[in-house]
Amino acid sequence: MEGGLARISPLDLLAPGALAILTFALGAVRKRKSDAAEFLIMGRTLSAPAFVLSIVCSWYGGILGVSEYSYRFGLSNWFVFGIPYYLHALLFAIFFARRARRSGLMSLPDRFEHVYGAKAARVAALVIFLSAMPAAYLMMLGKLGAWLLDWPYWLALLAGTALSTLYIFTGGLRGVVRTDLLQFGVMYAGFFVMVGFLFAGYGGLPFIRATVAPELLSPTGGQALSAIVVWYFIASTALVEPLFYERAYAMKSERAILPSMIVAILFWALFDFLTTTTGLYARALLPSLADPVFAFPELALRVLPAGFFGLFLAALLATVASTIDAYTLIAGAALGRDFLSRGKPHTDNVIKRNVQIGIAIATACAFLLALFSDSIITLWHAVGSITAPALLLPAILAWYSKHPPSSNRVVTSMLASGCTALIWRLSPFVTSDGSYWFSIEPVFVGLALSAVILFTPRSQP
Repeated sequence: MEGGLARISPLDLLAPGALAILTFALGAVRKRKSDAAEFLIMGRTLSAPAFVLSIVCSWYGGILGVSEYSYRFGLSNWFVFGIPYYLHALLFAIFFARRARRSGLMSLPDRFEHVYGAKAARVAALVIFLSAMPAAYLMMLGKLGAWLLDWPYWLALLAGTALSTLYIFTGGLRGVVRTDLLQFGVMYAGFFVMVGFLFAGYGGLPFIRATVAPELLSPTGGQALSAIVVWYFIASTALVEPLFYERAYAMKSERAILPSMIVAILFWALFDFLTTTTGLYARALLPSLADPVFAFPELALRVLPAGFFGLFLAALLATVASTIDAYTLIAGAALGRDFLSRGKPHTDNVIKRNVQIGIAIATACAFLLALFSDSIITLWHAVGSITAPALLLPAILAWYSKHPPSSNRVVTSMLASGCTALIWRLSPFVTSDGSYWFSIEPVFVGLALSAVILFTPRSQP
């Protein structure tokens, strides 16, 4: 596939270039007095509008994964990457968000320490570190950069990693939120332009129905129902989503969290309408595309005139970059504060330094994982299948159980369920037909083992 640089107007480089410069400039600005609470949760001053705009674009980073999935499976994109995540985000807002803000804590591992002890908190911090490393999103940014600039993938990945993470070292969460406000506007503007041109040029639903296979307009997209159901369990990670906890802890008003999250869900639904629609048009207009990961930019090259294509490309970049910085900060905080600094009387400066070390380690690990991974969706599936069983039940019990399990049980549950899900995830490499053992998804095995360990009654002496 010929790179984008050879096929676009120089005018189309203006919007992505301006986005990169403004993002870096906005993100690097910091307050003069910045303690650990300011660096990690903005001193609990996050307003409701900033919460909505920031969380919407920070949690929606998988744009090339959506490009691939909506091209291959059509409307199923909404039933896999939309509805289950809306439902679990709403459940988080109803049952966990206000409790988290009211607690006055700064992270989910803080709650684990309060209920289960420091050892369980450290294990939870490591799980969050692994789940938050933005490898899939760096992979997307690297692929976009390589496609656009005709660079080797490793070089585009390295440049994208630097541009989307370096400012976090000084700006912290305030820098992340400041850049999110810009990126939110760009991502919605770009996709509204795309869908507008598609409707104007080709017509609406009648055109789609006449040109794509009927199964692409069904909830399953032609897949087995089990392939859809598993994502509803993976989506349960929203109940232990470190991004949600971080923004809830940062909110100025506890009462504003639920209505703000409802507004955010509506924005996600709108964006999923735009992306799913774009994916269906891509399938209709580019039926023989070699690599569906690039369905969106390839469609934009065909449909959008000079200048507008640049805006759409900036929208793709903004969608990815807004997630990379958010999760890099979360992973850095999980490792630096919640693991390295836990249980020790550190000053704010030492905690911030440890978080910055954690950010550096998270960035390096995510870069290497992105460099050697092949599929964005496979990476999402793998991480969700392993981390959900480890954290889900212990986190729910930490907030709602009147008689929580012992620290040893919780630690055993997290380690055993996560490791078992990982081993199960690797089973296709040793089975004769390349399927999971007994055709059971790893997430189900991990959750079942976690439940057995946590809920089996103690034997009486």
